[in-house]
Amino acid sequence: MLEQIENVNGYESLFVMDNRHPCILVGMDGVIAEANLLFTNKFILGKNDNFLSLLKSSGISSWNDFKKGCVETKVGMFDNLVMTSVGNIEFLCKTHIFYSSETKQAVLTFVLPALCTDLPLTAYAQCFTHASNLKVIVNDEGYIVDVNNKISDVFNLTRSAVIGKRIQTLYRKFNTQKRNAEAQYATHLNTLKTYGEVKVTERFESEPNTIQFLEIHATYNSDSNLYFVDIQDCTEVEMLRRQLDHSGSLSTVGQMAASIAHEIRNPMTTLKGFVQLMEVTATGDTAKYLSVVDDELKRMEAILNEMLMLSKPSEEKISEFSLGVLITKVLEIMKPKAMFESIQIDWHDASFCNSMIHSNADKIKQVLLNIFKNAFEAMEPGGILTLKLEKDEGTSFTLSVRDTGKGMSPLQIKNIFMPFFTSKPEGTGLGLPFVLKTMEDLGGAVAVSSEANKGTTFTLAFPRHYLESCTISENYTAN
Repeated sequence: MLEQIENVNGYESLFVMDNRHPCILVGMDGVIAEANLLFTNKFILGKNDNFLSLLKSSGISSWNDFKKGCVETKVGMFDNLVMTSVGNIEFLCKTHIFYSSETKQAVLTFVLPALCTDLPLTAYAQCFTHASNLKVIVNDEGYIVDVNNKISDVFNLTRSAVIGKRIQTLYRKFNTQKRNAEAQYATHLNTLKTYGEVKVTERFESEPNTIQFLEIHATYNSDSNLYFVDIQDCTEVEMLRRQLDHSGSLSTVGQMAASIAHEIRNPMTTLKGFVQLMEVTATGDTAKYLSVVDDELKRMEAILNEMLMLSKPSEEKISEFSLGVLITKVLEIMKPKAMFESIQIDWHDASFCNSMIHSNADKIKQVLLNIFKNAFEAMEPGGILTLKLEKDEGTSFTLSVRDTGKGMSPLQIKNIFMPFFTSKPEGTGLGLPFVLKTMEDLGGAVAVSSEANKGTTFTLAFPRHYLESCTISENYTAN
């Protein structure tokens, strides 16, 4: 640096020669005599401004210490000078100083950290191309100008197949009904033009029965007349949100159930008392009619009991028991119904003494009764109910319950755990919501798959406490 200045006529030449770093020529009072373009662009200061305004107190102290020794021409350096650039962004800067005793001025060359230097356009292009989210650039006429590599992961399309097409080409993938897609697109575009940005979540079915939720965030830049669209996969977040909504609906149902039960049980108790009194002396048709009334009152009471299972907090009786043994006991309860309806139960358990879990046996028993009862009602005489209990590699047991009934439609599968949803003429729609709530409360999970005219399979996952014990194989069949 010293040799460079000694070989030129005037300090102004320095600013022409050194285009790699911001550079200034200053007096000892800090007033700038000359500044190169890099310095001016970075700090928005120029000739006759004081560069000390960029320094914090520690930097000013370092500058004052340097001035004290300025009797002869000398070279110095500040290792960590704190500079403040545009937007009040602070960073550490290495600074080379050459002081001339002849002119009483100093040349300062600032070596900026890599973070603060101007990046080449190719660096920004690489960030766009390899971004983790799908990014799309659209012109003001609605045509896609560019898109990054994520297009292949999200829509299974190539960049060349998309660039030059209208943005509606992608938007229609969220809605199979063209008219609805166009209407929604027009609404979102109007919002975008009005407010400068729009954020929506859309449902996307990449493959049959494979659902994704994508968050679309679009912004408009008036300087370039371009729309910037960021598309992010938010399937997991959306699923969690829907589970919370569903839990909220179950909570609401519970509150409703408690209040309804309170209002109905009082008059129902009175009715039952009078019916029982009248049955003592009733004869003929009157006795027959009272019997029907009594049966209907019992049915109302059963419905109230199911609703209360969803509402009132029951005592948690946690104990250690064999899941395999509990399943067998529940099947014994169902055996008369199976024989009466000619339904075969195929129960294979290869882990009887090993299927020990810590849980609430009463609640799990009720869960199993609900699942088995639904399976029986779905099958015609001669149907087969197949049960299989397996150990997962993790910390749970999995019980699959498969029937050979009529199966369910996709709409039914989607709604079976919603309160009051039922396809049975006399159903309450509360059995499966109870199953789901109970399993989730116990730390387990429920899954269902079905095929029309072939049957339905419920899969229950039970957290377990494994104990080393004997292994017993058992087949249980009821005809």
